[in-house]
Amino acid sequence: MIWYLLYGFRQTTEPPNLPPTHPIRRAFQAYGTATARHWQLSIILTVVVSVLLCYPALFQTDSPAAAGLRNLPKHVWTSTTEVDGERQADVEMRQVWVHGDYMKAIDRRVLREALDVQDALIGDGFYDVLGTAPNKQLAGLHDGERCVATKHGQKWGFHSPLMYWNCSQRALDEDPDLLATINSRVDVQTEFNITLRPSTVFAGKAFAKTKLRSTDAVVITLFDLTVGDLGSTWDARSQQLAHTLSSDWSMFPQNGQVEQSHLYEFRFKPMTLNDDLFLAASYMVTAGYVVMRMMQLRAVRSWFGLLITIGAKMTVCVIGSFTICSFLGINLARIPRPWFPGVVFCFGLGNVFRLINVVLGTPAEMPSPQRIGHALGKVGHLCLAVAGQNLVLIYFCSRFVTPMVADFCIFAAVTLVLDLAFHFTFFLAVLSVDVQRMELSDSLERIETNQRDAKNRKTERQSWLSAFLQGTLPVSTRYAGTVAILSFLMAINSHFFDSNRRNISVRTIKERLLRRQSRPHAAASWSPPVIHQARSPADWLRLQDHNTAKEFLGFIKPHAHSFVARIYDPLLVVSKNATGRDIPQKPMSLSETFHHFARVHAYSAALIVAFLIAGVTLLMNYLLWTGLPEGVEEEDDEDALFSVQTLSVVQALDIVRLTSSPKGHIASVSLDRTTSIWLHDQNGFRQSTLQTAVMKPKLWPIIASTMNDAGSVLAMCGSDGLIGLWDLAASRFTTIQTVDLHGQVPILFTFATIPRDEQDVFTLLIVTPDGHLIEFETRGGIHHTRRICTRAIVCAKTHTTPKGELGVVFVTRTGEVHILALDGNSDKTSEVVAGLDPGPPPGSNPLKIRCIEAVPTLGLIFALRDEEAEVFDFNSRGLIHGFRIGHARPHSFRVMHSALRQCACGAPAVHSLSVAYTEEHTDHLIMQSFSLDESSTSLICLGKHSENDVHNCRSLNLAKDVVHIVKPGGAWEAIASLGLLGIRKCSSSPTPSSVASSAAYEPPEPSAIVAALHERAIRHDKNITIQAPTAQHDLSDTDSWEAWTLSISGEFRSRPLDSTSHGDTEQLLGDDQLFVAAPGPITKLGKKSVAVGFGNSVKIVTLGKEKFDGLGTGLDLGMAMHKSKTKRGTGRKLH
Repeated sequence: MIWYLLYGFRQTTEPPNLPPTHPIRRAFQAYGTATARHWQLSIILTVVVSVLLCYPALFQTDSPAAAGLRNLPKHVWTSTTEVDGERQADVEMRQVWVHGDYMKAIDRRVLREALDVQDALIGDGFYDVLGTAPNKQLAGLHDGERCVATKHGQKWGFHSPLMYWNCSQRALDEDPDLLATINSRVDVQTEFNITLRPSTVFAGKAFAKTKLRSTDAVVITLFDLTVGDLGSTWDARSQQLAHTLSSDWSMFPQNGQVEQSHLYEFRFKPMTLNDDLFLAASYMVTAGYVVMRMMQLRAVRSWFGLLITIGAKMTVCVIGSFTICSFLGINLARIPRPWFPGVVFCFGLGNVFRLINVVLGTPAEMPSPQRIGHALGKVGHLCLAVAGQNLVLIYFCSRFVTPMVADFCIFAAVTLVLDLAFHFTFFLAVLSVDVQRMELSDSLERIETNQRDAKNRKTERQSWLSAFLQGTLPVSTRYAGTVAILSFLMAINSHFFDSNRRNISVRTIKERLLRRQSRPHAAASWSPPVIHQARSPADWLRLQDHNTAKEFLGFIKPHAHSFVARIYDPLLVVSKNATGRDIPQKPMSLSETFHHFARVHAYSAALIVAFLIAGVTLLMNYLLWTGLPEGVEEEDDEDALFSVQTLSVVQALDIVRLTSSPKGHIASVSLDRTTSIWLHDQNGFRQSTLQTAVMKPKLWPIIASTMNDAGSVLAMCGSDGLIGLWDLAASRFTTIQTVDLHGQVPILFTFATIPRDEQDVFTLLIVTPDGHLIEFETRGGIHHTRRICTRAIVCAKTHTTPKGELGVVFVTRTGEVHILALDGNSDKTSEVVAGLDPGPPPGSNPLKIRCIEAVPTLGLIFALRDEEAEVFDFNSRGLIHGFRIGHARPHSFRVMHSALRQCACGAPAVHSLSVAYTEEHTDHLIMQSFSLDESSTSLICLGKHSENDVHNCRSLNLAKDVVHIVKPGGAWEAIASLGLLGIRKCSSSPTPSSVASSAAYEPPEPSAIVAALHERAIRHDKNITIQAPTAQHDLSDTDSWEAWTLSISGEFRSRPLDSTSHGDTEQLLGDDQLFVAAPGPITKLGKKSVAVGFGNSVKIVTLGKEKFDGLGTGLDLGMAMHKSKTKRGTGRKLH
């Protein structure tokens, strides 16, 4: 955000990139290199500091941090504020404090005097004053052996530590261990359901772990719900007590009359369902984002170690910040616990991913300390700038929010500073260890490269560092943390209503910014203490936790969320000649504090440090593990990530037709007149063979076949029009019937569900080139034939809308695009898409539309001309965009896109869009990828141009076009979420390349896409770069077959088609394998696999771990884990 504010001075919103000679960058680089070289020292120091920060809050129970942590509300908003002016009070609270020697109130002499004072002030109650007589159950309320009873519904009550002994002097005298009695009854509740917590009945307490050890004063509290009726009686009794008090005790004020009071409002509001949903959604989304981003790192195991590091860093920052705030006197007891971790989520993640991305973008050949230093030099100043920006924003925010949230702002600022410190120490050291692990893995692979034979070469895998997608960070991450923390602070502030509710204006903003803000001190309005006390009345009131407030609220004002109390200064009863009451105790100096900590807690802290160092050592060993298991385990893992599986060879001649389903089932038709079926289950593939050429009636030759997505029915069509429906589960034909194909070969042969009024009908759709549509119902074998076009059809596709509406889109020989809706009405005619110009009348015109590709997930149709593709919307029939392509081979065009989003105008939008096709004359694979920029938040609007102009959308014509070429392409297919998979024959080292350009270029005239790309490079040499990767595995002079994959980002990988080396053709073909001159048909199998006819065999190429579930999905972009040979090269400019 700071870069946007500085736009007027810098004329850019991009963060500054300091030159290598800049002193700030050199300082960060030197520090990063030193930290990476001495990572053990850095980790040990951060562990020690972490223990020092967290120990007081977690283990030192007598520290303010531990007390504050215990008092944090779990699921409620609480506040205690002093009320200015006069308001009607719901209750009046009067107290008497009994003091003995300093911090020695738990003494029989002090407790006896407290019991006498209680009897004098409360006695048998106030029933005579209220004009109500106790009932029979309350008769004999106070006989000196038990406390006076108060029930719900009464207008008064009291709270006293003498209730531990039931207000009985005999029980008090006979108690052998007073402290043990108190600690054993801390959960006991009084008659009106208020727990006898030491914090409510004692002042100035000291604990040993969770047990009370000593206290300074006995506190007796009277609750007057009559608001004044009992006050005069209390004053009269206290005045009488001043005259009858023992000579060994003194009273302050001496006349027993307390006049000064304070009006406080106590609020207690449980978190609402909206709060829970907001927090749950925020944390779940953040956690999911972190896990996803870490898993995208191409490491097999280190992402989990880094995830543990991030979690540990954030935990220490939260607890350490709470400890520091507690010692600074910052009261955080008004904010529920679940809101505190959100602060470090807002701050820490941006720096983490910023550093990781830059480290992964450095050359892998650099030593790991230099990589860390180089990365920190590039982003260190950005981390400091963003931290400073956030500190300033938090400060300004603290000037406008309520005092409670202003305290939370201090906590957020401390957390930010700690997070930045641990980021530059602990996380940087652990990241350097992880980089060393990757470097060690790469070194082992380089050493073993020359010693491996071809079989062992198969087990090589590439480090995730060299395979990680490089690029700049998206814009959103630069200010996401700032927006998140401001949103958090505003959400917290909305739960407090203590502001003066003044209208926001320029004047009020100026006043709040310039006013001298001092922290309110609750003791300022209280009477100055006449004796030295361990805890003042104001501090005692502040320490009351949310559980006590909840119980008080249930007694004073049930079913409400707040009450107003008038609290009088306490009446003090002090023992004469008490030690420690005249001179205040000096606070412990810093050296005395450390000495006390070393004497009491050194052993426990040392054990924790040792335990943590051992745990971190195990984590470092885990990160330094190479991740390269020996033998079969690595081979199995390699196969699972990029594998080629050959099904058993059961057919004697070449496979000419291949059909599959998302369930993993495959059907192949061979020239030997057999149809082989492979059914996939949890045990692998089960094979069966159909002799369709010898059956009666004969189903041969098979000119079309298809399989439904559920993998239950296989449809085959003979040249004579005989249709056979094979039930895969029952292994039998359910229907064999003849339809009239008019001597044509179908151009569309697929299953579809046609919506009807009564019920949907599962139908086999057949479109012939002469313009006929056959609807063959699978149940009953009823078929309907009708002519849908008088002209010849060259291409047809089905299109299903999100609402389930089915249509057939087809192209005529003259280049017209028709859409025919299939809804059961046979009288409907097709509609010509008027927005697409079919071209000049001559039928040989090369610019006419030749083919179409339907993309139902986007609701788009791509119409292909000879060197151009036009995109139109299926629903509106409107033209969206046109772009240049090469000479695409008909029916080879594929469309892939990122996850579907919605633009501001309501139209569909995607982050990136890619098209792939085979060059008609060269057999090259061409993939063109469109994206606006490298930011993950940028969306390409796929709506109409008119809507783009109104809503300022960024349409496809503004996108950057990146072209990737694979020479030769061979047989290939697009797979969901990953890119392209294929098989090809290589005569020499292949040279995939990519060309990037701006979309605003003049279309070149050459017909070949390669020549066109070179022409564009010559014209726009500032924007065009051509990458010429070099092969990383050796190929002999003999032709070799390989499986290859091309990701959407242009990352090319290949592996030998079999485990043979140097293109050993005899081993590759095997005993039953025919010699292969070209790969056969290819079909998509599942989400991450393709099946390819390879001579008379079927090979399955899988990228990742395939799980056949039969769920059809769109081609969405995603990240995949690959462990194969990568072909890369450095870019060079054409001149």
